[in-house]
Amino acid sequence: MSVTRQAVVTVLIMLALGMRIFAETQESSNNAQAQNLIAELYTHPWEGAENSCSPMCWNFHFTEPMLKIIELDPPAQNALLAKLDDPAIKDQAIILLGGLGDERAVGPVIDAMVGKDEFSVTPNAQKINLAAVLALTNITVAEVTWHHGGGEEVRKCPRNLKECWLELSELRDLQTTIITVLQLNQRPPNKSGPGPDRKEAL
Repeated sequence: MSVTRQAVVTVLIMLALGMRIFAETQESSNNAQAQNLIAELYTHPWEGAENSCSPMCWNFHFTEPMLKIIELDPPAQNALLAKLDDPAIKDQAIILLGGLGDERAVGPVIDAMVGKDEFSVTPNAQKINLAAVLALTNITVAEVTWHHGGGEEVRKCPRNLKECWLELSELRDLQTTIITVLQLNQRPPNKSGPGPDRKEAL
């Protein structure tokens, strides 16, 4: 290898390492920022979302830390998912996951909802489920509770919201499985041996 070529290879390796270190540093910085902003949620209570007119037009009343988390986008996803079990900020974590719009949050958000049997004994149950419905409707565009595009507020299954969304989630899983099976069955068979136009040598 010539000296020039060796120098070029060395420079490229150094650039690749530098970019990797920069990316890891940036990711670490974003994760730290997400954690700091989530910590601020505890000291900035959220009054919840409010439908202030008809047809529906929601006022989300986002606090300053909430707006910054939405702007941060992907780095906040995992940190918010980890807070779904924290009753102090569960409602905020749910609505923020809806704002980020990542479909991976659908299952965890449904699990975090309050079921009809636990509704009367769970603090902030109505606020939690409203946040979840808004989040899930934004992510999935599914008309489980009301029409995604707004219009008159006609709530479907108002007393068992979690169960309705679980039913949709299970139906989608079933549809995905069926589509996968159909796609596999439509593949041409992997034939071995001579083709139809060939004759085996005797």
